[in-house]
Amino acid sequence: MVNNVDVEGQVDRRTVLKGLGIAGSAAVLSPLLSSSGLSGAQAATANFSGKTVRVAVGSFMSSGAKLFVDAWEAKTGGKVEVIEIPFGDLYSKLNQAFSSGVDAYDVVIYASGWISGFAQNGYIASLEPYYPTKSNLDPVLPKLQKVTQIIGKRYTVPLDGDLIMMYYRLDAFENPIAKKKFKALTKRELTVPATWSEYIECAKFFTGWDWAKNGKPCYGVLEAMKPNDVGVFIFNSHASAYSAHPDYPGTFFFQPGTMKPQIDNPGWIQALDDWKQLKKYGPPQMITYGGGDQRSNFVAGNYALALDWPDIGILAQDESQSIVKNLLGYAQAPGSQKVWNYASKKWDNLSKINKAPYMAWGGWHASIARTSKVKDAAWSFADFIDSDENSLIAVTTPGTARGPYRKAHFKPQVWKDSGVKFINPEAYLKAQLD
Repeated sequence: MVNNVDVEGQVDRRTVLKGLGIAGSAAVLSPLLSSSGLSGAQAATANFSGKTVRVAVGSFMSSGAKLFVDAWEAKTGGKVEVIEIPFGDLYSKLNQAFSSGVDAYDVVIYASGWISGFAQNGYIASLEPYYPTKSNLDPVLPKLQKVTQIIGKRYTVPLDGDLIMMYYRLDAFENPIAKKKFKALTKRELTVPATWSEYIECAKFFTGWDWAKNGKPCYGVLEAMKPNDVGVFIFNSHASAYSAHPDYPGTFFFQPGTMKPQIDNPGWIQALDDWKQLKKYGPPQMITYGGGDQRSNFVAGNYALALDWPDIGILAQDESQSIVKNLLGYAQAPGSQKVWNYASKKWDNLSKINKAPYMAWGGWHASIARTSKVKDAAWSFADFIDSDENSLIAVTTPGTARGPYRKAHFKPQVWKDSGVKFINPEAYLKAQLD
């Protein structure tokens, strides 16, 4: 349960704003240990005048870093240059600079799945010299702490708690007319989908009629299907329940020993068949939607179901662009009782639904480029945007692409007290913890 999360000290809104440097108070840097041998106390008050930290970041997360630039510059005297790179080009741009040895960036903010390759190729610096005096490490959720480590060394500062979850419209699933129509058609009660087959069934049911009472036909689903964007992560989320067998952990992508790719096994093929079906129950342009397109359209339109990271939930609270603030329900991504067994090469019909929620992106992480000549300043900025106060501001601000990742972020009251006055944060946070 959300309220059972052990959180040391709840941060109120006034403290959060004060930490950001708003209301006439400069933010306080977390203590750090610099690679030049400064003590934690010395580094916390370091003057970085004359130094510029170049921050490379995927464009749709850039506000999650930009939000704190002015406060860091005022505190340290340093400068920050944010270099926004379209997501589809992010890996290639970073890898090109790293592999050629060009000193192009100081802080790089990127997907967790790339950490291992960057670390083992020596492209990013170990952060072990800095972490001993980091004041707010422990409250990061354990699974995300593990992601920062490669062969026992930490290489990143986690900035985000990403996973794929399901959103559903309360005015669709709690609609008396819809309940009656669904029962007549299917001979079962209308419930929030627990399996992918139910998800497809509901998407089909809610397509083509005005359940939202806005004078035009509505759609059953909206997902980001665009290639070279986030579509691959959404597709993998469909496949995980079919192909991530609970008896064989770690075999979703490859067979152990042989490393044979699993992507063409019947579990993955079932997910692709499902995805092809879902195309019929969203708008025709859904196949071209990236993550940003999906989110902005979902909160401004009438779609019964969606899969996304925590982004839709916070964006929906912004009444300047959302019509669904009071209308969202939250749940784990659906599962399946039919799961492919790669060892027996047969389908297993399990007694319980196999829920295999996909962390997907695994969160945005900040690293320091090995070639950086301002590593102390780079660490200072990365640590600053991850401080207790600033991280809480980031995850409760629409459009930052930073989902909750620290224990303190799972206190429902801080969401209710945030600038957007989040509606029903208990269900939103519980779905993520589950």
